[in-house]
Amino acid sequence: MNMQFRRNKMKVGDYVFVSQKYSEKIRVVIGRIIGLTDSVARISGSYIIPIGLMEKVSSGRGEGRPKEVLESPDPDNCIFMLIDNVETGNFDEEINRNSSKIRWINEERFHILDGWIKENLPEIFANVLKATSHEDRMQARAILLEKMNSIYERDLKDHMYAVARSTKVL
Repeated sequence: MNMQFRRNKMKVGDYVFVSQKYSEKIRVVIGRIIGLTDSVARISGSYIIPIGLMEKVSSGRGEGRPKEVLESPDPDNCIFMLIDNVETGNFDEEINRNSSKIRWINEERFHILDGWIKENLPEIFANVLKATSHEDRMQARAILLEKMNSIYERDLKDHMYAVARSTKVL
């Protein structure tokens, strides 16, 4: 069941996942609501623009699931954005609640997604998946494994291992 429907009203302090059109691109925001009116939510957190996935889809190499993710990103499928090159940054803005898709997420999900950004995991995964030679792939894989072993946050580490296994990096 979608958590958004179980929680009728979002409130200040809730963690959210927002997808919106932004300069002819897709932008995802993860953060916490710090101000709220009927039409506007002020959110503090991070933004993600999935540059790599957008390039893949626009070049015709991203049919199927990647294209679906770009058309309708959500907290469950956004990992496809986070294993490729992304543009990220801090976010502290007001979002129109009527024109942006805002979904409630739990604190654990927020910290996992935030960890992907803060630990620079999209670039590290992209380097492994886009390596053109066996040597480059092994070197990028070694860097990824070193990063995975250095992370102490258990949920993030478990998530990274699951993604690494599903992408056949491990």
